[in-house]
Amino acid sequence: MRRTALFGSCLTLLLAAAGCDQRVTEPAPEATGPALSAIAGMDGISAAGIDRPSFLSLADGRIADGDLFNLGVDPTEAINPDDYICPASTPIFDIYNDAVVQLIVEEFDIFLFLYVDVWADLLPQYEALIFLEAEHKQEFGYDGEFTNAIDRTNIDLRRFSDIPSDNLQVVPMKGSMLNDADRVARAYQSPLVPPFGGLSEANAYFVAGLIQDALDASNLLDGGDHPLFSFNAFAFSGSAGLGIPPKIIMGDAILNGYADLGFGDVAPQAILAHEWAHQIQFAYGWYNDPVPSLDPPADAAEETRYSELMSDAWAAYFLTHKRGATMNQKRVVQFLEVFYQIGDCAFSDPGHHGTPNQRMKAAMWGFDLADQAQVQGHIMSSQEFHDAFVANYLSFIQPDA
Repeated sequence: MRRTALFGSCLTLLLAAAGCDQRVTEPAPEATGPALSAIAGMDGISAAGIDRPSFLSLADGRIADGDLFNLGVDPTEAINPDDYICPASTPIFDIYNDAVVQLIVEEFDIFLFLYVDVWADLLPQYEALIFLEAEHKQEFGYDGEFTNAIDRTNIDLRRFSDIPSDNLQVVPMKGSMLNDADRVARAYQSPLVPPFGGLSEANAYFVAGLIQDALDASNLLDGGDHPLFSFNAFAFSGSAGLGIPPKIIMGDAILNGYADLGFGDVAPQAILAHEWAHQIQFAYGWYNDPVPSLDPPADAAEETRYSELMSDAWAAYFLTHKRGATMNQKRVVQFLEVFYQIGDCAFSDPGHHGTPNQRMKAAMWGFDLADQAQVQGHIMSSQEFHDAFVANYLSFIQPDA
């Protein structure tokens, strides 16, 4: 999953208008409280002026769908954009954009502090990557409302797929962790967590206190239960060097966002299945597959589209297979019509997922495979599925306008 260029454009315009290149050292007390101004004198702790990462990364592990921080590319740079259909905005992105733009407009000092000074919006996903463990009881959703659906689907996926999964963990990404000083300080002390590269215990707790002050002062952030902090889901291959197992991270905000659109009954299962498909790619080495013959040869954007469409197809196969999630295809399609609006025409963007129509073509192909297996209940091996997908890939990416 990825953010759109739409938010990037809004953010760029708003920050430019407000003079974002200059740090706010005297925030309005009624908006942020006096504690936030204290960071102005903390040498080496403010990240203002440091380039934020375009992609989430961690040591030697691979991350799929982790380009949450890529604020988009100019869609006019896409190849032959007139040949493809892509929406200017979508219902799910409107939820994210509206919430973040409102924060920028109404509580700009708080946004600057959290997003520019201390990169607090990165902490929930780095905590999930580095520290959270599935063996400890985890809750999914702002109020834990998706925990049962995630747990059941996780069990079904382990039974349905043929990859070793005993070590694969499914954990939440929770913005509410920002209200826990111990968890925030633990993250900031890790040398793996940007932007500071490992704060001292005293400085880590000091910044944790400032973040709590910011959340307390905000009328919009709801104690961290806000799209700014957990609006994504992604797969991590694991890092042998760091001793971190393979993980799937499910953001509270993306789950609640789809529930607000009426898809709480299918979104957790579908998103988890998509990320599980990336774990299959990691396990078999297909995430770095040569892309089927293209002219010109595949670049990073095309490699991403290839892996994303494969995940779309496998998720659709699992969701409607009678030995998989056994979901109603019509209902799954209704969700995918919204979920696949995450598709884009940014063909030059390394995070390119394919257009909505291309993603739906891949999913419909997965549905057909599941339908063909209904009589005998056969589950294709990962290798069988992969080979069939490769053979059909070029038919998925034809111009769709």
